[in-house]
Amino acid sequence: METKRVLAFRQFNRFYTDILGFLNEHIYDSPFSLTETRILYEIYNTADCTAKIIQERLDLNRGYVSRIVRKFEEKGFIYKQKCREDGRNHFLYVTASGESIYKSLEKKANQQVEYILERIDKEEQEKLVHSMETIQNILQHSFYDKESPISIRDYYTSEDVKNIIEKQRLFYAESHGWDDTFLSYLHDTFKADIKKIWVAESGNQFAGCIGLVNDDEKTGQLRWFLVDPSFQRKGVGSRLIKALVQYCKENGYERIFLWTVRDMSTARPLYKKNGFEITEIHEEKPLWGSNLIEERWDLEL
Repeated sequence: METKRVLAFRQFNRFYTDILGFLNEHIYDSPFSLTETRILYEIYNTADCTAKIIQERLDLNRGYVSRIVRKFEEKGFIYKQKCREDGRNHFLYVTASGESIYKSLEKKANQQVEYILERIDKEEQEKLVHSMETIQNILQHSFYDKESPISIRDYYTSEDVKNIIEKQRLFYAESHGWDDTFLSYLHDTFKADIKKIWVAESGNQFAGCIGLVNDDEKTGQLRWFLVDPSFQRKGVGSRLIKALVQYCKENGYERIFLWTVRDMSTARPLYKKNGFEITEIHEEKPLWGSNLIEERWDLEL
């Protein structure tokens, strides 16, 4: 590899590290370490967060996480709640004090970015953000696309919800021509009683998702099933459906159902393969800027 490229890479790293150090010194001024800030972020943004989830997401030692969690609990930033399904696990939630601290840290983090951007004109801002996206995409593809296996996690954060909504909107707009009324519908679906969301990833890249919503005590609804086009035909969809079905079997559900439309030529065979059967069909009607036929599929467990 050319020495000139290596030196340029290292020079940029030193320059950007200096920028971050300057901002931390003049704006952030946080009493928390970077790791403590990340852990507080995970607890605040992850539904039913646990110490194990933090360990896996941040690749941290179990004892180290336990010490920070204990410190946060002693200071009144968080509290624990025993899991009803498994008494060995405890969910972590922020207190009112913890939420206030988190929002203060978030505000300071935003001020860091604003401090830089307000000194740059709008055209240069666009160039800067575009260049950052280019760096991220190149390095992400280099490190993850060829080597990282596809993993599935069974928890989600508020950022995941935003990402899932945007992925769904984009996919159905590009593949099926659905309009913005579908986006409004998507936002409404997340007001339901969400039991779980599984997210498939390869490295830091979104590969797919599926969710379970409680319809009643013994019935669950499958929602938000999507496999990113770049990960289709790699078994991601089958793994996501099997994970949801297995969870329902283990937790006493008697039935799973879903609503889809007849145009879903890729997903429908997967539903059939996993035992779902069509139980209801609606007449074609205008929906999301298209004319669609809705179908209900059920799986008796």
